[in-house]
Amino acid sequence: MPKSLPYEAQMDIKSALEHDVSTDVIAKRFGVHQNTVINYANKWMPNRIRKKGGKQHLVSDITRRLIKREVLNGSLRTAKEVHLKLEELGYSMSYQSAINALHSVEIFAEIKKKKPLLTAQHKKARLA
Repeated sequence: MPKSLPYEAQMDIKSALEHDVSTDVIAKRFGVHQNTVINYANKWMPNRIRKKGGKQHLVSDITRRLIKREVLNGSLRTAKEVHLKLEELGYSMSYQSAINALHSVEIFAEIKKKKPLLTAQHKKARLA
């Protein structure tokens, strides 16, 4: 069984946890692994509220709904306009991230259909 931390270090970690300091900050401050801090937190406070795991969304749900509504209304027509709108709202992101935000609300690009170039000369040649 691994050795436990000294009592003083444990109490310092406990007091930091009670003051709602995040586990990664506590781990860096006391020079221990983050899993050690999490294990002590689970031991002392089994009902504590934990952070959601995984990567955070770049654009909030509210903003995504706003963008979807504006695209469906027609005030935003292209992904470039959506990207500029998101930058106006304070989101610093790449153009591809703006496209990904559109995909997350199930809006996908539609490729323009190619149409033949029909000048008057072409029309005469086709009808002849």
